[in-house]
Amino acid sequence: MRLQEFVCCPKCKCNLQADAEHYMCIECRFKYPIVDGVVDFLPSNSAEKGRGQRLMESEKMVEIYEGKWWRGCKLFKVFLKISLDDEIALIKRITKTGPADRILDLACGPGVFTRPFAVESIDQEVIGFDLSWPMLRYANTKARRCGIENIAFMHGDAHYLPLKDSSIDVANRCGALHIFKDIRQVLSELKRVIKPNGRFSAALCLCSSNAFNRLKASLDEKFWGIHYYREEEFKELLDEAGFEPTVYHAKGIWMIAGGVCRP
Repeated sequence: MRLQEFVCCPKCKCNLQADAEHYMCIECRFKYPIVDGVVDFLPSNSAEKGRGQRLMESEKMVEIYEGKWWRGCKLFKVFLKISLDDEIALIKRITKTGPADRILDLACGPGVFTRPFAVESIDQEVIGFDLSWPMLRYANTKARRCGIENIAFMHGDAHYLPLKDSSIDVANRCGALHIFKDIRQVLSELKRVIKPNGRFSAALCLCSSNAFNRLKASLDEKFWGIHYYREEEFKELLDEAGFEPTVYHAKGIWMIAGGVCRP
């Protein structure tokens, strides 16, 4: 995958030059190292991390994320009203990826959605992007062990994407919009990098009228920094950012939505 065709400096958005060890901005001369096959695009002005985001960077969370103690747990299905396999299938229907699409899996974690995107077609270019080094190391290692070669993993901050304007056909963001400090900035960056009429999918915490849900939302926001979004609230944010929004699942504490990028 030729990253130079679509990556840029996250600080000044200028083009990059590459060698075996770095990507360097041709304007500000800032260098972004390549570490274990992963490009480190994390800028110095990255957003403050809440407890929930720090939890996702722990080695222990990496170990359990895909297993029966976290996303594969039956209790998750009870709270989210959808299984992980069904969620992946729904996301694939929302994004309608083509065989030559360039796909961004934002906050990809251990690659739960990244790998299913990549196996659709070897001609697809899939970018797995995350703030957590432990998650990225795991995702990169597992993809290689599975023989998947069309994924490029990047370390960085979703508020400052190292991608050129209109360089992405499809962007997916499952399981992290509720922990970002500035969702408007993240959505603005997604609107910038997605091509006109490109697709966007997301899964995030839902705040419903249920009393238990409202209590959990309040406690999680205070302790973990996790914001539970009302359905209309999130649709308004997508509309404001320049997407035509549709909500496909809003049950329990989980919402799955999609958007088409307006020209």
